[in-house]
Amino acid sequence: MGGRRGSQRNPNCTDSLGVLMPVKPKIKTCLPADCVSGGITVTLDNNSMWNEFYHRNTEMILTKQGRRMFPYCRYWITGLDASQKYILVMDISPVDNHRYKWNGRWWEPSGKAEPHVLGRVFIHPESPSTGQYWMHQPVSFYKLKLTNNTLDQEGHIILHSMHRYLPRLHLVPADKATEVIQLNGPDVHTFTFPQTEFFAVTAYQNIQITQLKIDYNPFAKGFRDDGLNSRPQRDMKQNNSFELEEGNVFSSASIHSCPAEVDVLELHRRIDSSFIGQNSSAMNLEKESFNTEQDFVGFLDTGLPSGDMLKLKQEVTERWVSILFL
Repeated sequence: MGGRRGSQRNPNCTDSLGVLMPVKPKIKTCLPADCVSGGITVTLDNNSMWNEFYHRNTEMILTKQGRRMFPYCRYWITGLDASQKYILVMDISPVDNHRYKWNGRWWEPSGKAEPHVLGRVFIHPESPSTGQYWMHQPVSFYKLKLTNNTLDQEGHIILHSMHRYLPRLHLVPADKATEVIQLNGPDVHTFTFPQTEFFAVTAYQNIQITQLKIDYNPFAKGFRDDGLNSRPQRDMKQNNSFELEEGNVFSSASIHSCPAEVDVLELHRRIDSSFIGQNSSAMNLEKESFNTEQDFVGFLDTGLPSGDMLKLKQEVTERWVSILFL
């Protein structure tokens, strides 16, 4: 049976004559949510959202510290042996052997790809669990993080900027697993969804993708309500987010001459800690994320006058949204 795949890999960007072709926006047809292998069906639970991004060529941010995907992969699984234990593994593989560039309208090949870093996978933290457990609720991979740090020691998925990737879900029977999990083993089922393909970037290239991430983010109300309709405004917020993630220190003094400074590493620690031990459902994710925002705003309370504190909290809230979801 040998590493059965539930869907075919996307074709690369060459035509039948081997000529490199640009990757233009897709025709707006909804790709199917179901993928079947060996009697097991995996359904992409947030398929409509993924399709919206796919039609505009999805982009995912890479940072040295690691950035969560948005959208992230969330699945329903059926057809498992209820009593059998399974390990759920996700990896992200290159779609082709090309590096890309954004020409202002679409993506086009611009050279040979850098070698892919092999061996980096994300094992779902609730593995191994019985088939009955995996089938009773959606399985989310929101904790998976992407990085461009080839020396990463945190176990994040290492990718190269301006390359094209596709997430893959692997179901590994726990009784067949060895100390080193073989994802191409004969009893492993592999599932891929073309609509989850994305370009890895360190800053968004297509402004339509930036806007989609704002529109779909339940915590981005501040972005939608403050007249974020011009490119300079969007670019300013995007650059602020990127500067924070690169490890700079955000100082409230830069806004209101307040001497207090906030360490970005402390921000990431507080955001990450809110996810420990939580349920994998999207509802709990949103609830915990909201609590994290409140906790962090409280962390900034340095005795400023009430008017200044209100402005500072609004600024921090907007930056927090851009860090966690954009």
